[in-house]
Parts: sequence; structure tokens; C-alpha cells
Amino acid sequence: MKCREGLFRELIENSEDIFIVTDRNFKIRYASSAVTKVLGVEIVSLMGKDILDFIDRDKVQHWIDNLEKGEEHVMDELMFTHRDHHEVYFDVNVSKLLDHHEVEGLVLKLYNITPQKLREQELIRSNKQLDQVIYKTTHDLKAPLMSALGLVKIAEQASHEELAQYLSMIKKSLLRLDSFIEEMNNFYRNDKLAVQREKIDLPNLFAEELDYLKNLYTGRDVAISWHVEGNVELLSDRVRVQTIVTNILSNAIKYMDLQKQNPFIKIAAQITEEVCDIRIEDNGIGIAPAYQEKIFDLFFRATDQAQGTGLGLFIVKDTIDRLKGAIKVQSKVGEGTTFTIRIPNQLHQPIEIE
Repeated sequence: MKCREGLFRELIENSEDIFIVTDRNFKIRYASSAVTKVLGVEIVSLMGKDILDFIDRDKVQHWIDNLEKGEEHVMDELMFTHRDHHEVYFDVNVSKLLDHHEVEGLVLKLYNITPQKLREQELIRSNKQLDQVIYKTTHDLKAPLMSALGLVKIAEQASHEELAQYLSMIKKSLLRLDSFIEEMNNFYRNDKLAVQREKIDLPNLFAEELDYLKNLYTGRDVAISWHVEGNVELLSDRVRVQTIVTNILSNAIKYMDLQKQNPFIKIAAQITEEVCDIRIEDNGIGIAPAYQEKIFDLFFRATDQAQGTGLGLFIVKDTIDRLKGAIKVQSKVGEGTTFTIRIPNQLHQPIEIE
């Protein structure tokens, strides 16, 4: 018997599952070593503690009610917080501890389902995002398209002198449509494509993006200056870095302060072997303090000064997260906004061979 008990205890102690045994008063009398491995809790700190200190009373009462009805096991789900403050999820199997047919307590077997739970939460988040994106896409695609079609109908009846004016308005509608489609493309690409590792010519990237934005925002007279420091190569995902720069610069132009005589955008970058820091500063309308924590939310717009989808800064934050970087914003209403971006330089990252 002792040999069997020893073998049983050894199997439990080497299991990744957590076993907890309470007495009839719900005091913990045994906890397997997996408690320390999975939750970072010392076993000695649990001994003699009331299980109700850790699990909701109503939940425990639900277990007892079902066990008293004759059920051999009760299945449930629990969440505990690891000593390092992250959440750990479990499926729990609860049964009665019997001794000569007398109930002496409860036996809890906890199976760690954290990876599955996190995937489930991510799937729910993605589905909710998808619903929002589909609704937003159908709405925002329709507006510039209907505008262009209406202008075409008017232009067909216009005089030769008026035609150029209507063509210009049609062009603006189509450019707005193109800009939205590009944002949706960035959104999809960022979510689906693996992070690349390639050499990036940052000065050339800045020059290309500024040329593109000047064509997109004709008539916006803003002084843009930039410089790059560091003689080190930058290796990262070029398309994603481009996406970050384009969206922030686009916002700086769209939300420039039209009352100021000398609007500006200043771009400064520094490349080291470890990181690439990019600072984009403008003297635009600024962002109210109440909105600064929300600007990276999906479809959030802090102002109606310019038309936009509310996707840009969400894509920026999501892209930076995928690059394992960081972004900070400093802003004052009426003074301007500064974004500081840090992207890891993958210069010394080992090349993966497939």
C-alpha cells in the first residue's frame, strides 16, 4: 500500500496539473508542487488557508450543491493571477474526498488552459474588429465614390470653362478613396504578413514618403525638414516602417494649425546598432489630454478638422507592437504634437534558415 501511495504521490508531483485537497471546512491540506511552477506560489504559504480566500464563495457553493445531488465530478473554469501579475486560466475538476464513504473535503484538479484561453480571447477580439472594419469600410468607401459619381454627372452638363473645376473635385474624391483603400491594405497586410528583415535606406524612405504626401495634400503649405544621424545600417521590415512614417506624417499635415503663419514638421532619426529612434514634431492643433490615451484605438478620431478613417494611428501602434517597438506622444492643444518611436534594429539578429 505504501508503495502504491508513494507512486501515486510521485505521479502527482511530476504532473503539470495542480492538485489541491481541502478538509470539510475548506482549509487547504495539500497542494501539489505544480502550484509553484505554474503560479509562482510557495506551497507552504497555502497550507491551512481557506479555499474561499482564493475562489469565489458562490462558485464553491455551486460545486457543493452539485456534488450533494449525487454528481461524481463538477467541471468549471478558474482564473488566478500569477505572482508576476499575469493571468493564468484553468479547467477545474472538483470531486469529494471520501474516507469510509464519509465526505472529508474536496479534491480539485486544475488543468492549465491559458494558451487556449488567450487564443480564444484573441479570436473574439479579431472578430469584433472585423465587424467594425466591415461596417466602416462599406460606409467610408461609399461616400467618396458617390461624391465622384455625382460630380461626373454634373460635369457632363457643365460648360467647358467649368469642366476643369469639376475634374479637380472628382480627383480629390478619388484620391480620398485611394487613401482609404491604402489604409485598409495596410491594416490587412499588418495583420497577415510575417515581419521581414531587410536593409532600409531611411533617408530615401523619408524622401519618397514626403513626395507622395505632397502630391496627396496639394495646397497644404507646410515646411518639412528632416535629418538622420548614425552610420549604422538599419535592418527591419521596410513596408511596416514606411507605414508608421506615412501615417504619422499624414496626420501632421491633415491636422496642421491653419491659423499659424509658419506651420512646420520636423523629423529626426538616430540609428544605432540596437535601435532606431524617430521623432516627428509638428506645431499643429495638438491633441487634448483626454484624448491622448485613446488616439491609438480603432476608428477613434479626436477632431473633425479633417476627414479620416480613424485607422491610421491604430495601424501605427499595431505595427510598432509587431516590430516589438514603442511609441510615445506628447501634445498640447494649440502648440503641437511630438511622436517618439523606437524600433529595434535587427542588425545582429541571426538569420533564420527555413
